[in-house]
Amino acid sequence: MSSHSELKTSQDVHLRAKQIKSLIRSLKQKTKKIEREGEVAPANCHIIRYQVNRKGTLYWYYKLQAAESIFPMATNNEKKTKYKYLGRAGSSAHIDAVEKLTRRNLIDELERVIQSLTESYLDIYIGTETE
Repeated sequence: MSSHSELKTSQDVHLRAKQIKSLIRSLKQKTKKIEREGEVAPANCHIIRYQVNRKGTLYWYYKLQAAESIFPMATNNEKKTKYKYLGRAGSSAHIDAVEKLTRRNLIDELERVIQSLTESYLDIYIGTETE
């Protein structure tokens, strides 16, 4: 009787592993699809909104900010800065950056899930070795 339960457990382990691998494959395909939709913002970037006061009138502008200096400076292309000016809300540069950042965030989240599933996949086999 124990060999039957061992066989069933072994089949269950392989089925769970197969399901996880299938899901990982599907998520990787989704990542590639997002990448084909258009340019992706660099990692560790976000859009910030800032205010300028000119002659008593307040204006709001947007810029893309990176964790490190990766964008060419407007005044000197050889030097890098952490900021990329996007202009006012709804400008083509602003909308373009929002789309790129959205793709980046979706890809980052999918990669976190893929990493978690990869660890789960390993747990299945590590867990069966210790049982």
